[in-house]
Amino acid sequence: MTDINPISEQHQVVVCDPIDFTFTTPELILNIIRPLIDANSLPALLSLSTISSTFLQIIRTSETFWKELCHQRWKEKWDFHRRWEEALKHYDVFNECQEARDSRVTFWRQRYFEQEQDATRQSISPRELNLLTFDFRFWIGQPTVVDERIVVKSGLLQSASKDIRFLNNEEEHQVVEEGNEDWFSYRGALTGHPCREPGIEWFMNESSIIQWGFRPNLWPKGEIRRTELWGWEIRNVSHSL
Repeated sequence: MTDINPISEQHQVVVCDPIDFTFTTPELILNIIRPLIDANSLPALLSLSTISSTFLQIIRTSETFWKELCHQRWKEKWDFHRRWEEALKHYDVFNECQEARDSRVTFWRQRYFEQEQDATRQSISPRELNLLTFDFRFWIGQPTVVDERIVVKSGLLQSASKDIRFLNNEEEHQVVEEGNEDWFSYRGALTGHPCREPGIEWFMNESSIIQWGFRPNLWPKGEIRRTELWGWEIRNVSHSL
């Protein structure tokens, strides 16, 4: 009997990383490009592809190249370890899926641009907010007497609390019902405030404008926004978190 194999060895397609057959070892090209990789390096690296068809292939399809680019780009960013470990796990899942491997998608290239896009996002979900811990710093200090003069320090002062949390009131985030006339869409309990008083609530709308205090006399509204290191900060006229 003849052993019939639906895919003969001659027709099996082996997907190779272009780095592997261009350089003696993948580390060789990585050692060359690693000093070039920084926050603004991608355009320069892409320009190399215009003078080398081999490097163009690397840019398009090399997982090794894009993985290194992701690592160099993310390592100085906020929450690097969680972002990196999550990407490694997703890459393993990606490789286990035949359909994904056949799609000709370069996983690390796609993840690189996904994270770049996410870094421009200026709104935060209530669930994300709930997972964060903030450092509370006042812009204006308490009045003190120096040489018989009242002095009020300004600038970003020392931390007043390093354990500010915006928590849920219940298991799920409390969402304000439609038709409610209040300005906010979400609310919960705030803990760790320097005043140490219980019962402080927080309120946030869809645009990530946030306010907290004791209703109806809340403290000034703050704005949640992204930092250059891809973290989150909250600022209003009196403090920064």
